[in-house]
Amino acid sequence: MRPLSPYEASGEGFRLIRREPKAMIAWSLLWFGTFTSAAWIVAAGKPVAAHRVGQADTLSGVADRFGPFGGFLVCLFLMVWLVTAVGAFRAVLRPGERRWFYLRLGADELRLGILTATACLVAIPFGGATAYLVFVVANPFMHLLPEATAGVGVLATVWLDVWLGVRLSLIAVETFSERRFHLTAYWPVTSGRFWYLLGCYFIFFLTLLGLTAIFIPVVGLLSRTSVAHVDFMARGGLLLQAGVLTALTSVYWTLTSTLFYATQAHAFRAIVGEGRDGVAPA
Repeated sequence: MRPLSPYEASGEGFRLIRREPKAMIAWSLLWFGTFTSAAWIVAAGKPVAAHRVGQADTLSGVADRFGPFGGFLVCLFLMVWLVTAVGAFRAVLRPGERRWFYLRLGADELRLGILTATACLVAIPFGGATAYLVFVVANPFMHLLPEATAGVGVLATVWLDVWLGVRLSLIAVETFSERRFHLTAYWPVTSGRFWYLLGCYFIFFLTLLGLTAIFIPVVGLLSRTSVAHVDFMARGGLLLQAGVLTALTSVYWTLTSTLFYATQAHAFRAIVGEGRDGVAPA
């Protein structure tokens, strides 16, 4: 059995892009259409103007910016995210299913949607549970060394959150591979694989930083390019500028999300050995 390699897992996304360039273009176009449609919908809804300088955003203020179609936009982005995320899983674990560029809207996407909604609901009451547990353990020491204990407590909380996040990080791809909610497999599948997975995510994080370092200056340069007068030609220039920015954002989002989900899919396949969909580890 080959040793697990974080470098090999983190390169799965690039191999997928090289193998399926048409799928990457299709996914980028789908996100481009989604971002563009959302922009037109928000504009049509005539949202409230930007807040005064220094005024903190509130939940109602954020909702106002999206106008009366906020709920629809949330569902739209969720649906597109589901089909593209599962598309990346499918391209790695079931490469033979390339019809419609691996995009579907079926049982796999429904299961991931239910899983995501459940995770959000669970995170609300239990999101601060780890910090509370650390506080309970550290409370006796805080009276003796308050400053040192506070620093250690913060580090312990962060580490515990990272540990839990890594151990539970393959839930989505496990559900996709099993084609069911396999509750008894979510925790054991990552047992003894924490450092391997952490290495995978760390390499992805470094890749993300590199891509972002390229993306942000380009977007900033294009954003500073504006027109002085709002005439017909100026409006055309603004629309062209907005289209280019939207296209770049779509490519950036598709690229980074594909790299992440392909890394997870490869890591899962490497951990379980012979793929449960009949695909041997690469």
